[in-house]
Amino acid sequence: MLGVREIARRLGRDPATISRELRRVKHERRPSDRHRIPYRASTAQADADEKARRPKDAKLARNLPLRRAVQARLKENHSPEQIAGRLREDHPYDPEMWVSHETIYQALYVQGRGALKRELTRHLRTGRAVQAPSHRRRAARPDPGHGQHR
Repeated sequence: MLGVREIARRLGRDPATISRELRRVKHERRPSDRHRIPYRASTAQADADEKARRPKDAKLARNLPLRRAVQARLKENHSPEQIAGRLREDHPYDPEMWVSHETIYQALYVQGRGALKRELTRHLRTGRAVQAPSHRRRAARPDPGHGQHR
């Protein structure tokens, strides 16, 4: 069996790229499958190409069980950050049931990504039905190290 550096050298890739890909493949398998399925570069490349295609369907729009789980937790007044963390704990071997907190916010606020019902925004801690424009949010926080000091 070849080491990561030797594989990287032969493929003309950075060792970190090979290591990251091997971790991803290992992580996506169930524990019982980890030693039976060999790594195939051509399959990995096809997977990467598929994942890179744009535009993508919103994950919460295409995955009904995930959407229902997120909606139920929003109704219990859990934050998107809490929901994202809990889903990873509840489904450690099922990446299709994982979602980032940013994806949940997008589904609530962004037109075209609105897989979640807008009335669920009232369960968020801010209770706002619309997201504040990003330029206002950034301007409201002082930028340490870039202000004028006299």
